[in-house]
Amino acid sequence: MRETWLVLLEQFKNLKVIRRLAKYEEKSTFQAHILGNVWQILDPAINIAIYWFVFGMVLYGNKPMDGYSYIAWLLPGFIAWQFMRSEILGASRSMVSRVQMVSKMQFPVSTIPSMTLASQLINYWWMLGISMVIMLMYGVRPSFYWLEFIYFFFCMIVFLYAVGLVTSTITVVVRDFHTLLNSAMQLMFWVSGAIFNFSANAIIEKHPMVIHIIQINPFYYIIAGMREAFLGTGLFYHDIKSMIIFWSITLMLLIFGSHIHLKFRSRFVDYI
Repeated sequence: MRETWLVLLEQFKNLKVIRRLAKYEEKSTFQAHILGNVWQILDPAINIAIYWFVFGMVLYGNKPMDGYSYIAWLLPGFIAWQFMRSEILGASRSMVSRVQMVSKMQFPVSTIPSMTLASQLINYWWMLGISMVIMLMYGVRPSFYWLEFIYFFFCMIVFLYAVGLVTSTITVVVRDFHTLLNSAMQLMFWVSGAIFNFSANAIIEKHPMVIHIIQINPFYYIIAGMREAFLGTGLFYHDIKSMIIFWSITLMLLIFGSHIHLKFRSRFVDYI
């Protein structure tokens, strides 16, 4: 735990640096593109339109989900998934892609995954704002349940930093890990509940063990929680078991990530 507190303390001491470098990275990402930062919104919007048509219109026949249209049900979870996927894949290569920063600048390299997280977060706020407007158009109304977003957002940030700390360190030592992670995230997409409503699937309902396994998935916990918050379908403490499992996994990742990060970071430049 001492290593974990040390790493977390480094984040708080360097918040200004993290925020400044995240803004610079966000501006430079699409600088060479004609549409520039418009791609931050256009790319996920295209994916949402595709999944809305294929699953909402074709597969589900525009069937209501939790009392709302498929698009209103899809948005809270899907944009959370997009954010988590982009952050995890970006964080895994964050140290490798910033070799000059790691070797020359004098600041804790444990903040590099935080920079990626802060940069991706800017895109998430844009997509969340647009999604809220669309949800309002499809009958979702603000309620006190929306306050649950604060809790699930905190869950998402802590989980993503823990995963980013682990994956960024392993990728430095084992470069092939990023390719394996990319494949794992593709699999995770289909079992995280980002586009499927597992609770309304007649086949899966016949196999409760499958549902239990899916619910252990931290991605599922966050995605389902975001939907519960915006659609008002449940309170965050209604499933204490899932909450305990999520925080247990997250804390283990954070402790493990802090340990291997501090163990290898003095040799990061040699590995890179």
